[in-house]
Amino acid sequence: MKKLYLFLLFLSFFSSGYLYFYDDSNFTMIPYERLPDISKEFIENNFNDYTIHNTMMSHHYIVVFKGGSSIQFNFKGEWINIIGNRNIIPFEKAGRFIPSNIINTLKSKYTKINSIYKKSKGYQFKVDDGKIVSFDKEGNII
Repeated sequence: MKKLYLFLLFLSFFSSGYLYFYDDSNFTMIPYERLPDISKEFIENNFNDYTIHNTMMSHHYIVVFKGGSSIQFNFKGEWINIIGNRNIIPFEKAGRFIPSNIINTLKSKYTKINSIYKKSKGYQFKVDDGKIVSFDKEGNII
C-alpha cells in the first residue's frame, strides 16, 4: 500500500510539472530585439506597416500587433501561423510569402483571409466566415 501511495505521489508530481511547462499560458514578455533574426526579417519584409503591441515567448515566439493580429514563430524563427483575429490578411500581403498559385485560387473563390497556418504538407487558411481551406505544397486543394 505504501508503494502504491509513493508511486501515485511521484506520478502526480511529474504530471503537474509537465502541464506547467507545456501550458501556453506561461508566456514571458520579451523585447522585440530578442526575436530570432529570421522572424524580425519576416515581419520587416511583410508586416512593416503593422504596429507591434507585444512580443512573447514560451515554447515558441508570438508577436501581437495593435488591433489583435498575431504571428507565431517556432524556435528556429520560422513563421508557423498568422492569425487575423477578426482582421483581414490582405491577399497582396499573403502573396509575399504564399505561392502565387495558392493565392490566385483563394482570390477566385473567397473574399478574405482571416488566418494562415503553415503545415508540414502545405497550408491551411481560414477564409470568409470561418471556412477552413487546405492546400498541399503544389497548390492543390485537399
